[in-house]
Amino acid sequence: MAISLWTRVASTALCMAAGLAAQDWALPKFDVVSIHAVPPNSPLVMDDIDFTPILPGGQFVDMRTSLLFMIATAYDVKNPSNQLVGLPHWAEGQAYAVAAKAAPSTGVLSPAENSAQVRLMMRAMLADRFHLQLHTETRQERVYQLEATRGGIKIPEVDPPVPPATAGPVGAAIGDQGGRMIGNKSTMAGLARALTIFLKRPVIDRTGLKGYYDFDVHWSAPETLDGPHPAVGFGAAGAGMLISNLESQLGLRLTTVIGPVEYWVVDHVEPPTGN
Repeated sequence: MAISLWTRVASTALCMAAGLAAQDWALPKFDVVSIHAVPPNSPLVMDDIDFTPILPGGQFVDMRTSLLFMIATAYDVKNPSNQLVGLPHWAEGQAYAVAAKAAPSTGVLSPAENSAQVRLMMRAMLADRFHLQLHTETRQERVYQLEATRGGIKIPEVDPPVPPATAGPVGAAIGDQGGRMIGNKSTMAGLARALTIFLKRPVIDRTGLKGYYDFDVHWSAPETLDGPHPAVGFGAAGAGMLISNLESQLGLRLTTVIGPVEYWVVDHVEPPTGN
């Protein structure tokens, strides 16, 4: 049975600094925070495809989230399963219902400003309620470099989004027999972020292209006498076909180089304090 997964990649970037826990006093904070552990036998909560826990008005609301996801959201970690290290087992497996809201005096912010503000308030919340302390490390490792092929890209540049709209997200649909990666008024930087999540390795945009593009790259299992090969949308097989089709369909190639990879290392964390 095919499984679909859509990944929405935000374009907001935040400045990072080692030893941030020491600066928690300077971070904006939620006015009201409620955190409750979700029992292991509780029914699953089904979110729709466009679900985001960051809401207007300085809110973070998620009825089933993990500390891993909250840290990844707060610090904008693109690949937390690899780049966030040092979490104890309970921090990855225990689910929480979280509702946090800023004071009414926060005022009206644009979506990008609101998202950045909520991420900062989440950092303060994690330090206060989970006693989280972490630092960043930069290590030299194998990364992918996204470049245009010698023949140039094969997709035309489109008109930029009309403000207040911003660059469109890049979606990935993955199933047993193949997958697709679709962008609508998306950027090469956005595509690199989406590829980082799918390929589980940092992808650095080296195309030099600053425009906006519509694209649809897809891959599927080759037909055999017994039908298509199973499960090529996932794992090494799917990644290999995606990389090949990026070049043949879009005129973009991924090469492996040694480059900087940022890690978030958890120094200390505890179960949350009471409400």
